[in-house]
Amino acid sequence: MALIFYPHLEDAQRGSLEDRIETLMEAAERYKAIIMDEAHRSIDTKRTIPRDQTSAYNWEEIARVLREIRELSEATKPDKARKAALLTKLSEVYEVLRAAKMSKLEAVRLALINESAHLKG
Repeated sequence: MALIFYPHLEDAQRGSLEDRIETLMEAAERYKAIIMDEAHRSIDTKRTIPRDQTSAYNWEEIARVLREIRELSEATKPDKARKAALLTKLSEVYEVLRAAKMSKLEAVRLALINESAHLKG
C-alpha cells in the first residue's frame, strides 16, 4: 500500500505565505481525520504499526514555511505584526496535528505562540 503525504508537494509550494499556511492547515485537518479513523479501527483489531499507516504529514513543507517566516524582516511595526500573525496561524496548524495523536507537538505550538506574543509586545 502506498503512503500518501499531506500536504501534496504541488499544493504546498504555491502562493503567498498566508496561502501556504492555509494549505498546511487543510492538509493537517485531512491528516488528522485519517489518523483518528485509523485509531478508531485499530481499537477494534490491534495497535497500528508503521507499516499499516496509509498517510504521513509532510514535515519538510511545514519546516520550509516556518523558516521563511523566521527570515521575514522585523524592521517596522507592520512587519512585526505580519510575522506575529503568521506565527500564530502556523501554531494553529500544530494544534491540529497535536490533536492527531502527536501530543509532543504542544511544546512547538507553545513556542510559536510565545514568539508571536514577543513580536506583538
